[in-house]
Amino acid sequence: MTGIRPRIAIMVGSARPVRIGDQLGAEIVRVVEASSDADVRTLDLREIGLPMLDEPLMAALGQYAHAHARAWAAQVADADAVIFLTPQYNGGYPASLKNAIDYLGAEWRGLPGAIVSYGGRGGPLAADQLAGVRQRPEGLPPEPNPGRRGAAALAPLGWPRAAQ
Repeated sequence: MTGIRPRIAIMVGSARPVRIGDQLGAEIVRVVEASSDADVRTLDLREIGLPMLDEPLMAALGQYAHAHARAWAAQVADADAVIFLTPQYNGGYPASLKNAIDYLGAEWRGLPGAIVSYGGRGGPLAADQLAGVRQRPEGLPPEPNPGRRGAAALAPLGWPRAAQ
């Protein structure tokens, strides 16, 4: 490392009014800060409040018409890596997280990531689905199957970010 602090975003994927994702996110922030010199930021999708995808053009063009899309793009582009924190709802990950991913294109390209999942059965189905979605936008590096390891599954982060 050359003295540059990596910027890691913890994306809290649940937007429900009653949830534990924000508490788990705070704990992940604590663990990452205690074990690295990273600049850790929380991107809480409930607080960000993206409407259902309303951009007139596809995200791959990077021509965002709405201020909320441009602000979201800037937040993700500012990260060197992201940890997706997702609950498992009815066998999958929440629409709020899929919506947030679908808003953007180039901002995901080459962005290393990890998945932490949770739920009544540990969240492996949500983690597996999200891992598949992460491979779809051009350039998203595939990650190892987060596995079925109990309450949370974490895939390794890749730092530094790949050159673009």
